[in-house]
Amino acid sequence: MGRRIVDVTLDNLRQAPPDVLSAVYWEMDTDEEPADPSFEKEEWFSEVLLEWGTCAAMAVEDDLDAVAFVQYAPPSFFPRLERFRCGRVSPDAVYLSYCFVVARRRGFGLGTQLVRSVARALIDRDVRAVEAIGDRGAADGWVLPASFLAANGFRVLREDRRFPLMRLDVRAAVVPREAVDAAAVPIPAPGAA
Repeated sequence: MGRRIVDVTLDNLRQAPPDVLSAVYWEMDTDEEPADPSFEKEEWFSEVLLEWGTCAAMAVEDDLDAVAFVQYAPPSFFPRLERFRCGRVSPDAVYLSYCFVVARRRGFGLGTQLVRSVARALIDRDVRAVEAIGDRGAADGWVLPASFLAANGFRVLREDRRFPLMRLDVRAAVVPREAVDAAAVPIPAPGAA
């Protein structure tokens, strides 16, 4: 099975997992379900691509089946952030709104691969960090689980009992874990046993 991570464009957006095509939780500040969420998603993408550039990636297997999706952009594109006490994203960061993996592919590191791919893309754009609201409660909605964010190197920036704002330095995210682990191992002094 061949898998690759590709940038999301208007041409391949419809290939994304259906759950994320109908998710406009962060893109709209309303509790009312839109009449056509897929249309709203496409409109949002069109605006962000035009004004800011690439804002999502997905993992595709065998060039047909999208099995994971990640979305990010400057916080001004996510009006729902205003509802969160800790929703003030830093000026040097972008907001990570979605990191979704289809059920049959969860637990295999795809979410981590997508977070790292976002970090690599943002280094090239001179963005210093990715920030996200984490959910410490029942993570059954579109707020990313705080445990997932922490496992991927995000640290709490603004504390909240349920929904902290968490931050990941993009340079730290692209350093291979082996290099970090090796750097942490003390090297014995010459002649030491």
